[in-house]
Amino acid sequence: MEYLGRIFKYLKNYKLQIAFILFVQLLYAFFSIFTLTLLVPFLQVLFHQVEAVTVRPEFSFSPQYLIDTFYYLMNSVIERHGQTSALLFIAGTMILLSFLANLCRYAGMFWLSHIRSGILSHIRDDFYRKLIRLPLSFYTKQRSGDIVSRMGADVLEVEWTVISSLLALCRDPFLIIAYLITLFTISVKLSVITLLILPLMAVVLSVIGKNIRNYSLRSQELIGSMTAYFEEAVDGLRVIKGYNAQQYVSEQFQKENFRFYLLNKKIFRIKELGSPLIEFLCIFTALAISMIGLVAFPDSFASRGAAFMLYFVVFARMIPPAKSLASTYYQIRKGLGAAARIYEIIDAEEEIKDVPNAKHIADLQSVIEFKDVSFTYNPEIENAEDCEVLRHVSFSLKKGETLAIVGPSGSGKSTLVDLLSRFYDIHFGEILIDGVPINQYALADLRGLFGIVNQDVFLFDDTVYNNLTFGTENATEEEVMAAAKIAQAHEFIMELEDGYQTRIGNRGMRLSGGQRQRLSIARAILKNPQIIVLDEATSALDNESELLFQEALLPYIEQHTGIIIAHRLSTIRFADHILFLKDGQVVEFGSHDELMAKKGDYYQFCITQQMSE
Repeated sequence: MEYLGRIFKYLKNYKLQIAFILFVQLLYAFFSIFTLTLLVPFLQVLFHQVEAVTVRPEFSFSPQYLIDTFYYLMNSVIERHGQTSALLFIAGTMILLSFLANLCRYAGMFWLSHIRSGILSHIRDDFYRKLIRLPLSFYTKQRSGDIVSRMGADVLEVEWTVISSLLALCRDPFLIIAYLITLFTISVKLSVITLLILPLMAVVLSVIGKNIRNYSLRSQELIGSMTAYFEEAVDGLRVIKGYNAQQYVSEQFQKENFRFYLLNKKIFRIKELGSPLIEFLCIFTALAISMIGLVAFPDSFASRGAAFMLYFVVFARMIPPAKSLASTYYQIRKGLGAAARIYEIIDAEEEIKDVPNAKHIADLQSVIEFKDVSFTYNPEIENAEDCEVLRHVSFSLKKGETLAIVGPSGSGKSTLVDLLSRFYDIHFGEILIDGVPINQYALADLRGLFGIVNQDVFLFDDTVYNNLTFGTENATEEEVMAAAKIAQAHEFIMELEDGYQTRIGNRGMRLSGGQRQRLSIARAILKNPQIIVLDEATSALDNESELLFQEALLPYIEQHTGIIIAHRLSTIRFADHILFLKDGQVVEFGSHDELMAKKGDYYQFCITQQMSE
């Protein structure tokens, strides 16, 4: 029940609303039980089964005072206007009380909608904020579809099963307590017998609820897995069709879907068992009490038949809220499985965060240094050093210089840049900016130094203009267009149907690969960073576009500190320094002319490039 407590912690923001809901639900219980208890006295007075009460009873806090007062009022009406008027009087009284009871019930539901929606909003906010703070290493261990499922299906499950149960938790206990007080007022002995039988119901509820929670947790995991299959099918549709693998992926999904079908069937069967079982136990209890009462208290049954009839009417009315509480219990147990998956994300450790009293930095003053840096994505495994992506990397880059990083695929080029921005933390060595280890800087300040363009471009389902200004506040229209012109994007943007206000679709799919790449470059340029990082930024451009891009971008890079990852010789030869990585190690470092003179790995790389061109 830990997660239930954490969900209900959000209730502290709604103290006044909760107090009001509890008050109106208490009134609802009072009006409901009073409407019910009017029935027997009415029948007794109407059919002359009790002596008339001609003197107004003295006030006291007791059910007997209410009954005697009703006897007195009914007798007065019958004497003055007859039994028909008395019937109209009681009917009108019961209608009024019923209206007040249901008005109170609706008022509780009206204000509960505010609390219910508010709690869901808080959960989603906490989930999303944590989602964007978690390090990239967290997502290498999770399927994106499963995370989307937690944000969608799991949060909705919490709404349907936990938060929707708030009304029952606010209303049904009051009803049950009111009915129990009434039962004890009628007969203490029979009520004690009732309470001795009720623990049996609690045991049954506990067993069923435990099974529901276990099955529900597995069910939510399968929903996450199926969501991942959906996402992979959409994103990888071109590959699926290209390899004629429709049948294969369909079979994989059908297996997962069949597992979900079997598990959900168990959950529904167990959940639906609770309500009829509780009803059966309640009826069994009522009959058992009747038999015990007839045997143990025969005189009382004979002399107080109407009262005992009321006892069983009240007991019968107690069955619906008892069933509702049972259903609420099952729903909560089911929803806690989804809550566990949500809080698994919210509670995930933020491995990369600001140190206490973090330093601030706004400008690169002198130099970036890598000192004997080694890194692996799985530091927790045994022999992690055998899986290192980077091994003892050391170099320095001064402000205003341009560094090109080259090497075969998988040599650690992109990883090196990711470490500089603290997307991951290093495990050995140091990375320093202006002589200070980067983990001593505030993360927001550190990442504010960089403008990064990746090979895998990500654009949002928004307008061109909003994609370009993403992360850059207060940019003017002139600045946006200037950045687009440097990235050779302005011309094709103006040819779009709505120019800069054209929506480009999910991930920018309405644009070509080269157009998306240019927008990504323009976005980085608009930020006007201290250090611009181009990670295969021109890979989607043809040779002619790349030459135009270089002509426009070179003057810009010369005014900044630049880090370029590329395979094309034309993109890297102008760099001040070239770092050649191989198997995670720096094997060569120098200018283009210096490395060509060595005729080592870089020389072979260039020869291969020239032959391929």
